Amino acid sequence: MNELYVELAIPGTADKLYTYSVPAELMPAARRGARVIASFGKRTVIGFIVETSAESQTAAERGRSIPHIKPIQDVLDVEPILSEQLLNLTSWIAEYYLAPLGEVLKAVLVQGAVRPGKRIVSLEAPSLQAAMQQVAHAPRQAEILRELSQRGPATIQQLKKHLGARAIYSPLNELARRGFVRILEEQPKPQLKSKTEAVIEVTPESRQIFEQHLALLEASSRRSPGQAAILRALTSTINLPSAIAVTDLLKQSGSALSALRALARKRILTITSREVIRKTEFDLYPSSLGTIEITLNDYQRNAFECIRQSLEENKFQTFLLHGVTGSGKTQVYIESMHEALARKRSAILLVPEISLTPQIVRRFKYHFGENVIVLHSRMSIGERYDAWRAAWERESSIVIGPRSAIFAPLRNVGLIVVDEEQEPSYKQADQAPRYHARDVAIVRAAAAHAVVILGSATPSLETYTNAVNNKYSLLELPERIDTAKLPEVKIVDMLAERQRKLEEFREAERQRKKEADGQPHTKKPPERDILSDTLRRKISDRLEKNEGIILLQNRRGFASYVECPDCGWVEMCENCNISLTYHATKKHLRCHYCGLVRSPAETCPQCRSAEIRYHGVGTQRVEEELARSFPKARLLRMDLDTTTRRGSHDAILKKFSEGEADILLGTQMIAKGLDFSRVTLVGVISADTQMLLPDFRASERTFQLLTQVAGRAGRSALRGEVIIQTGQPDNPTLRYIAAHDYIGFYRDEIEHRKELCYPPFSRIILIEFRGKQDEEVMHHASEFMENLTERRQSIQVLGPASAALSKLKGVYRWHIILKSLKTDDPGGHILHKVCHEAVHLYRNSRAGKSRSVKMIIDVDPASMM
Repeated sequence: MNELYVELAIPGTADKLYTYSVPAELMPAARRGARVIASFGKRTVIGFIVETSAESQTAAERGRSIPHIKPIQDVLDVEPILSEQLLNLTSWIAEYYLAPLGEVLKAVLVQGAVRPGKRIVSLEAPSLQAAMQQVAHAPRQAEILRELSQRGPATIQQLKKHLGARAIYSPLNELARRGFVRILEEQPKPQLKSKTEAVIEVTPESRQIFEQHLALLEASSRRSPGQAAILRALTSTINLPSAIAVTDLLKQSGSALSALRALARKRILTITSREVIRKTEFDLYPSSLGTIEITLNDYQRNAFECIRQSLEENKFQTFLLHGVTGSGKTQVYIESMHEALARKRSAILLVPEISLTPQIVRRFKYHFGENVIVLHSRMSIGERYDAWRAAWERESSIVIGPRSAIFAPLRNVGLIVVDEEQEPSYKQADQAPRYHARDVAIVRAAAAHAVVILGSATPSLETYTNAVNNKYSLLELPERIDTAKLPEVKIVDMLAERQRKLEEFREAERQRKKEADGQPHTKKPPERDILSDTLRRKISDRLEKNEGIILLQNRRGFASYVECPDCGWVEMCENCNISLTYHATKKHLRCHYCGLVRSPAETCPQCRSAEIRYHGVGTQRVEEELARSFPKARLLRMDLDTTTRRGSHDAILKKFSEGEADILLGTQMIAKGLDFSRVTLVGVISADTQMLLPDFRASERTFQLLTQVAGRAGRSALRGEVIIQTGQPDNPTLRYIAAHDYIGFYRDEIEHRKELCYPPFSRIILIEFRGKQDEEVMHHASEFMENLTERRQSIQVLGPASAALSKLKGVYRWHIILKSLKTDDPGGHILHKVCHEAVHLYRNSRAGKSRSVKMIIDVDPASMM
């Protein structure tokens, strides 16, 4: 090929590819998935090669002359940093989710991989003369060898400067391939680099030197006790050759760093460095969680056998592992991963919450040891970098993490497990690309001929429908392991209980009036109880028995809103169209969307009334009530306010699992995946929190959340109980929860979805417009609608309308919903085409070029709020 052109995706740029030519010396390294350095306007950027093509094809298709196409400056990678499979996956994500390819690449790669970094190059050729002869035909390679032989190890930037060369990566990569030079791991700056520690190499030759100088020191009248102690420690090293860390050596010898440096200045020893793999929070708390060996029951064995057969055949297949809570789904995952690793294939385990990661990681590390790699956003950048490289380099491993772990650079993926597949946290909703990790997992597995296991006690309606229609293979685990029984669920009507207490109060008042001969009364009616009498009795009973208790209140803070009862004024966030939450610990009001914090008003700013009241119940208020009602109980609270520090999730769960607390109170992060055999009581403070949201998935989310938290009770020989407090005791969703009847709930809910043409009977794209001026945002939404008028075909269009949360973080929000029925548009191609055309027309219009209003495209939205 005389000419070569590449199509580059450049992170952070518009949704398009850019054509560059490839100089002849860089052609061997210019492959799909490699990073290159290129001039982009007035900047020098790093781009990714998405496609390569001959000059005639590129010039003809682009209609551009060769002189106007810039050349790339260099190729950064010896081996492409993105495999063919991952590169194809990013292209699918960009196309399906209508997202810029550059933004998708940023999401796939570990942070820092798109920045030029520092590499140290050292000479490795056994014979410089022989190496020079072999590269005589390549002057630049010869110059590099000569420079390294004269100056020693150097950074790539130093080599560029000394040689006066702009393009140096390609000849360096060729020298590295032939073993003439060594390029140490890239250390992207300023955040991303390998961690090193200072060490002293101990070899048979150096040990003789240490012994000789130790003898001289001990015979000398001017003794140096610190230096002698260091040499004595070095000569006692048994395993040779070896290296000892400087920190360990100084601790072992009891000497100061100055004594070590003195020996280095005398050239008695040499201090070098070696890379150290960073320890993560999962190494900080030793625990026996999950280390019990389990024998599969008949249902588990049948499920595993079906999965094993697909693994044996290298056959892509998606399984829905539908098992009641406590049925042993995790053990099926473990056995399946043993099978995958035995076949030299890798595995990915996705978990919905970071809070679940420590417990499940320990269980998998017990079975798979150092093969387990953890990837999640709360790790430091350095830890993620080490984990990313480990996944990229190893032949077969297990990667565990939340949704972004689906992009782990494993080379031979054979199994992908999505635990609690129904969880909305698998959908990235806060930034592009707005992908769903479950669906991405299936696409990645299909390309790799891998097996997918979707595990859940409460599958999403879309997933269960796919299983019913035989698109997925359904595997059932209908019983709990070890003969454990599902907990008994009791629904408590909080309105009826309050009414009963009011009647009792009124009767007591009537009796008091008779006895007081009509004297005026001063006693107030009882306030609304946070804990029902039933739940109080159950908590007292479990505390006496020393059994564990989990309480769910899916709302943070102390009070959900502050109100003046005289005029109805409510403390509102000035940036968002929602009420502020009162936090008692810091005595301030906080917005949980934009983070606004301010002090609560002492008097109403409208009517000057001092009767300010705090309504609603958050975890802080429940904690206060528990402390008052059960002063001897040991209580732990787990929500976003108590888990901000590194390792805080794990520390709280470890304390509770080891019996250092009686009650674990928290938001939905305590509802899923946790396995504590001592827990026999679960209480739901308010089941209505999520049930009344204006979203078509509200009932489904409620069923899933409450079923999951109920499943934390009775996971051993001790029978569990669940108390659900509600103001809607006749709600059908709660009845299905109490009966542990997923199938009944599914049949009921699927009929409602069908009537309203919601998923799984349709596909939805949500178009959101955001801006600081409400009228301007509405105008942009209307402009977009005009582009849809002639192109609707088989789709339904709803809107534009103000979003349910019409103002967030200081911006107004308007929604347009595009919907296509699967009967008319089975693959969603019409819907995507119509949306893509409308987006293209809008972005090329005068309104679309305005920067004051932002358009967001959310394909298959998890929330309509």
